Amino acid sequence: MTDYSIKRYGEYSDAEIVERLKAFAQNAGVAFVSSRSFSEATGIAEATVTNHFGSWKAFCESAGLAPRYQRSVSNQSLFENLDHVWQKLNRQPRAKEMKQPLSPISISRYQKEFQKPWHNICLEFLSWKSGASVAEIEREAQVQSVPSIKQPTHKTRREISLSLRYEVLKRDNFRCVKCGHSPATEARVQLHIDHVVPWANGGETVFTNLQCLCSECNLGKSNRHIG
Repeated sequence: MTDYSIKRYGEYSDAEIVERLKAFAQNAGVAFVSSRSFSEATGIAEATVTNHFGSWKAFCESAGLAPRYQRSVSNQSLFENLDHVWQKLNRQPRAKEMKQPLSPISISRYQKEFQKPWHNICLEFLSWKSGASVAEIEREAQVQSVPSIKQPTHKTRREISLSLRYEVLKRDNFRCVKCGHSPATEARVQLHIDHVVPWANGGETVFTNLQCLCSECNLGKSNRHIG
């Protein structure tokens, strides 16, 4: 005989749902979780959460999380969030990747705050991390003609991508490899990405031939190859 009785499946206790939310936030590395991203990842509908806790806000607070990101977020908070995402991906994030669960702050919030394209926002971020101005970073990346009778042949371009620049900064702990100065402890320090073997002398733009130098050490080096 066919059983036409109605049963309720997928029963959760309050504690179980809270643990699912905590695990989701921990795995994503975020302090803010949207109801949509949580529902898509776990299959637990927002209506189920509301039935248990009354509201999404109460549910998040019961797990020690913020129900939404702070609208009046500072530029420093935006940069810190971008730093977190960049390190998690181990490369420069694409604009479309700045969303839950990877980033609690969306790309629209960055664009609203800075009123610039994503590439320029990433330049502002690297300026914040290195202490060098955006103009100096762009100038470093430009191909500069070197007066010489015969130019050396290169396998790479002189320009340093934003991702490669960040990786060198991170490897050298955001400080000058010669004098140890860092913009994190000394406000006037400006870090540049320097070719160990100068580009003019045939040095390539590769991770192993790049280093962090403060502006003073970089000016002192010039195009000399200091071993």
